[in-house]
Amino acid sequence: MDARSGRSAEPARADDADRRALAADLRACRAATLALFARVPAALFKAQVHPAYSPLGWHLGHIAYTEALWLLDGGGAVTTPALARAFAVDGLAKADRVGIPEAPSVLDYVARVRQGILARLADPATAVDLPLWRFVLQHEAQHAETATFLLALGARGEDAAEIAPASRPLDYVAVPGGLAAIGHDGVDAADNERDAHAVELQSFALARHPVTQSQFAAFMANGGYRRPELWSREGWAWRDAQAITRPLHWRKGAPDHPVAGVSAHEAEAFCRWAGVRLPTEFEWEHAARNLVVSAECGNLGGVQLGTTPVGHFPGGRSADGADDLFGNVWEWTASTFAPYPGFRPWPYEGYSQAWFDGRHRVLRGGSWATRSFALRRSFRNWYVPETRQIFAGFRPARDLEEPMS
Repeated sequence: MDARSGRSAEPARADDADRRALAADLRACRAATLALFARVPAALFKAQVHPAYSPLGWHLGHIAYTEALWLLDGGGAVTTPALARAFAVDGLAKADRVGIPEAPSVLDYVARVRQGILARLADPATAVDLPLWRFVLQHEAQHAETATFLLALGARGEDAAEIAPASRPLDYVAVPGGLAAIGHDGVDAADNERDAHAVELQSFALARHPVTQSQFAAFMANGGYRRPELWSREGWAWRDAQAITRPLHWRKGAPDHPVAGVSAHEAEAFCRWAGVRLPTEFEWEHAARNLVVSAECGNLGGVQLGTTPVGHFPGGRSADGADDLFGNVWEWTASTFAPYPGFRPWPYEGYSQAWFDGRHRVLRGGSWATRSFALRRSFRNWYVPETRQIFAGFRPARDLEEPMS
């Protein structure tokens, strides 16, 4: 066993077909990353737009640094000590990362690392550890999504446009219970998705789509942000201290788009108001049991620069009739982020294990900025419950006591 990886010392090696597919995915992901950073104003590249996050440009340099670290034997001659200090996680403090190199220098570093990566991938004499390479691919996609919501925060105005409350109630679909297949053991699986196992679930009802802005507006109009009885003690203290009165990513003129930029506290308050609950992460995964991530199944990959109306992608409809399980917004669940049976850390000790702290919540499903390289039915995202900077929404669930008509 490799002490660094926590997996077998004989990893899955890539054959010619694997290498071709990997090269295509690397190029597609990088093209999307470069297109994203082409939209970043020069004034925002080195700016820290949120105190909890690094500047946008740091994420671009960190993508290259991580590629070099894992796939170019630690970076070799490409990553200088100065670049390592600038872009390593344990280098500069987040607030000090505003001093990273200018965009042209970072882009040059990114290009030189990628040149070395593709040369190694094309060399048949070089062994390619397929899980590790696909981990690095997903790492890029994830940091690009972080840069996307930071760009949205940096460009956000104070749009207080009102949306009329929805007049119709939430619509639900019945999801049968039984043994649910949970987790993933494939070559692209993160350590927290392993090991695949079965979980017994009761039948339940799940909202047909994520809560829309007009549906959330009904909660707001009914005093949802002013009624402490709807909130947990922790949630109300947070709402009161931060003076939260509306979702963060409120979109003008989009009543049938999913609400975005809400914390788990806000999602739970809405559910108490509506007399329902958040689903568990296992219920969510079971509800999506027939779906495979693709361009036809949802609003993914930043093709649409923002949310789309719910139900816009019939190719993503579940076996039970639920829409928008993939894309548009991440969906909060009621589950605490915790290891599965047989958990082994990989590719390093703290990748997931550091966040099994009883505070982080699981989100499922991806957002409009999530790339397909980094999303599966089994994929688990995790944040503390007060997080609202990300493109997160929710869909309620309720116990199913009798058959639905």
